[in-house]
Amino acid sequence: MRKDLLAAFVPKRRRGANKESRVIKELPLFPYFLHVCGKPAECMIENKKREQFFENVNTIVEDHQYKKKKLLKRFNFEELGLDSPPELPNEWMDKIEKQGGVDVKLVIMKQLFPTDLNPHHDRLSIPFKQIKNEFLTEDEKIKLNQQEIIAVKLMEPCGNVSEMYLRQWNLRSTSFYALTTRWKKVLERNLEFKQNDIIQLWSFRVRGELQFAFIKVPR
Repeated sequence: MRKDLLAAFVPKRRRGANKESRVIKELPLFPYFLHVCGKPAECMIENKKREQFFENVNTIVEDHQYKKKKLLKRFNFEELGLDSPPELPNEWMDKIEKQGGVDVKLVIMKQLFPTDLNPHHDRLSIPFKQIKNEFLTEDEKIKLNQQEIIAVKLMEPCGNVSEMYLRQWNLRSTSFYALTTRWKKVLERNLEFKQNDIIQLWSFRVRGELQFAFIKVPR
């Protein structure tokens, strides 16, 4: 009797549909799918957000340091008799030529600031506006502009040659190239470099490979 009443008020197709929906809801497949597929996706999104956050923080910190550096006393190279940058010393030229180096160019002559000597920053900045000669190929410029890094070598005053990376750093107020990775090791091996020292960075090529020589300008 009750079955007949149910048949009278509830269409047969609808009863079957409700039964199927109940069965689907009871299956543990959907929670399992969320556990297996949803979690990694969420982790990837969170990691990406975290990386972007720290990248933004680093950019803000670097921008603050750059503005702070502008307030420090800058040397007037003309007053120091350095309006014309000194030539590369002969002993350095001999070292470069012994390695097969060619296309020697002065990249920059600059004053060392606290950010250049800070182990936390671990980099030597090369501001665009202070570059003396074009030292990059067009392909290298494109790579750096796309935030890729270029492996280079650095010849140090102590005689050591370090493998480093050249990258482009874009801040809110300026952009610059930077020698990174193992820079603090370079400073540890060459303790004569202090704040306000004037240095030169020279570039050269060995079989097409970009290399640098880092020297101190005597005063």
